[in-house]
Amino acid sequence: MINRIKQEDPRYHLDKDRSVEVYRNLHRNCYSVKQDGLVKAHADELMLNHCTFHVNANRRERVRKTKRKEVHAWIKGFLSDIMPVDPPDWFNQVFYNPYKNDTFMHRVETSPMSATFCEIVQASTVTLTPDGVYKL
Repeated sequence: MINRIKQEDPRYHLDKDRSVEVYRNLHRNCYSVKQDGLVKAHADELMLNHCTFHVNANRRERVRKTKRKEVHAWIKGFLSDIMPVDPPDWFNQVFYNPYKNDTFMHRVETSPMSATFCEIVQASTVTLTPDGVYKL
């Protein structure tokens, strides 16, 4: 469910016909939804369509150097009116760890008993849940 910020203020209106940037808000333990440079909403779960994954390299290096958390990675896409579905399985999980990876990664099953991790740049649909991010 998406909780809008300052519902009475028109600057905080979410236009679903335009893309948003979503990142994990570690202080509120939810996802922040940003549009036009403003955080306009917070959500525990949501779905995005036509997604691209972004990491700001300069900020990532600063995080590695200072060991301080800073927003530097996000998913850009269009909000879906459909509520998130249960994640299909952990093989489709998308993750990002600035200390281990330069980009968002996802697990690709290479055989029934093994898998490899590959960079992910885009996905048609992504569901974001309290347990993580999954590509559908």
